[in-house]
Amino acid sequence: MKQNTKIKSFIFAAAVSLGVAMTASAQTASATAPAPSQPEPAAGLLGSRYTGVAYDYLDLSGTGPNHAQGLDLTFNQPLAANFDLNLGYDWARANYAGARYTQQDFEVGSTAYTNLNWGKPFALAAAGWDWARGGGAHDDSFFYKVGVGVEFPVAGSFSVSPFVNFERATGFNENEFDFGVKAEYRVTREWGVAARVQYDSIQHASDQTEYSLGVNYHF
Repeated sequence: MKQNTKIKSFIFAAAVSLGVAMTASAQTASATAPAPSQPEPAAGLLGSRYTGVAYDYLDLSGTGPNHAQGLDLTFNQPLAANFDLNLGYDWARANYAGARYTQQDFEVGSTAYTNLNWGKPFALAAAGWDWARGGGAHDDSFFYKVGVGVEFPVAGSFSVSPFVNFERATGFNENEFDFGVKAEYRVTREWGVAARVQYDSIQHASDQTEYSLGVNYHF
């Protein structure tokens, strides 16, 4: 009887020891296993809901002001697959010969695009209103814009988008061709740094070059 009791005690002790050893081993493996890495934020603006604000510097040529500064606000909302709604507001100001000149415009548009292995070709159409004031005069005009471009995912969270736009302000009898490139680097899933360089060829007015730097918030 004592022998059986000793055997049972030995088996019980061995089982407890094995269980403790297995638990310790599992805890050690769990502690040393690397945490799963977070996926890198997706590159690009098309198909993303975001709002942005940017500082603009305009290098002007001709006989008027030599430069202007301003801000622009943007909002992008995907409406359907490969189709986005765009809202934009621009404000710019320049000083010349003791007078202050201000221009602002608001536009509503849409962008259609397609997903390919190498990038996203897109086409846009927008319309809005432009207000100009300065030197004791003010004027405004309806305008419309169409354009094409391609968004390239360059590396990781970085994208580059060359584009060409045509814009007409009917009240000013002014035609404008814009040639530029914009880029964004997604710092986090929500925040991105955006930049744009653009050359504007304007009929009946002096050409200008735009430089823009800002931030986008994706949500």
